[in-house]
Amino acid sequence: MRILHSPINIAGQASIIAKAQRELGVESDVLVFNQNYLGYYHDINLSLSEKPLPIALIVKSLNFIRCFFKYDVFHFHFARTLLPKNLDLPILKFFGKKIVMSYYGDDIRQLSIAKKLEHHYAREISIDPKLEDRKRKKIRRINRYAGATITGYELLEFTPGSQITELAVDLSKYQFIRLNKGIDSKPNIVHAPTNRIIKGTKYILNAVEKLKEEGYDFNFILVENRSHEEAIAIYKSADIVVDQIMIGTYGYFAVECMALGKPVLCFIRDEMKEHYTDVPLLNTNPDNVYDNIKLLIENPGMRDELGIKGRKYVEEVHDSKKIAKEMIELYESI
Repeated sequence: MRILHSPINIAGQASIIAKAQRELGVESDVLVFNQNYLGYYHDINLSLSEKPLPIALIVKSLNFIRCFFKYDVFHFHFARTLLPKNLDLPILKFFGKKIVMSYYGDDIRQLSIAKKLEHHYAREISIDPKLEDRKRKKIRRINRYAGATITGYELLEFTPGSQITELAVDLSKYQFIRLNKGIDSKPNIVHAPTNRIIKGTKYILNAVEKLKEEGYDFNFILVENRSHEEAIAIYKSADIVVDQIMIGTYGYFAVECMALGKPVLCFIRDEMKEHYTDVPLLNTNPDNVYDNIKLLIENPGMRDELGIKGRKYVEEVHDSKKIAKEMIELYESI
C-alpha cells in the first residue's frame, strides 16, 4: 500500500499521520503545494506560489500524472485535491484508486448555520452567501467520489456520513514537563491565535487587561506568526494556556499543550459535551474567560492537576500511532 497525503498540511496532521504510518511499515508520503511559515515537515513541496500561473498549472498536471502511477491511496486534506476544482477525483475513482478526504474547519463550516450556536464567532462577522453555496457544492462533489470522508464531531452536521477521528499528535516530540515554574512563581499565560476572530482573542485580551489592572502578577504571551518549532518552545514555558473560546470544541493547540502537561482553557459547547465527557479542559467562553483565568492564577494546584490529567487524556485519545493504525484500517476497508 502506497499512500499520498496532500496537498495542504493542516496543523501538521498529514506529516504526523504519515510518519506514524511509516513506523507501522507502510509507504506514506506528504506532498504540499506550498510551505507556510509554520514549517511543518513534508516530503515534496511543489512551491506553486513561486511560479507564474501557467507554469503552476503545468506543474500541477504533471504532478498528478506522476502521483497517479505511484500511489494507491490518496488521502486529501482540507477539501483540496491535486487538480483545480477537484477534477482529479472522478479520474482516480474510475481507475479504482482509494480516496479519503479529511475536513478540518473553515474548509466546510457554513457560517450561516454556525451563527445560530452560542458564542460562535460566526455571529461577529459578515457572511457571504455565495461562498456558503460554493462550500456546499464542493462538499457534495467530494463526498460523491471519496471512498471515505473524515472530520471531527463539531463539523459532522456539515458533512453527514463522515467518519469521526481525533487529531493526531506525535507524543515522542512532547515531553511531559507539567508547569514551567514553582507554584509560588509568576505564571506564564499563553494564547496562540491563527485567527484572532475565530479564537476569540479580543475577549482574552480584555480579561488579561482587567486582571493586570486588578494587580494580578503574570506574564501574558501572545504567539503569532512563529514557526511551529518556535511556538512549541514558548508552549513549554506556559503555566496556563488559553485556546479557542468561540467555536465549541478544542483544536490542535490544546492537544499539544495537554501533551506537555499544561492546563488548558477552551470552550466546549453543550452539544459537544457528550463526546468529550473525559477531556480535562476548563470550559471557557467569552462570558467567563476572566473568571477562569483568575481561577487558575489563584489555584496552582488546580493547574497542576489539569496538566497531569491532560497528558493522560492525550495519550489515550490522540496518540498518532493509534490514529495511523485506524487510518490504515480505513483505507483497507474502502
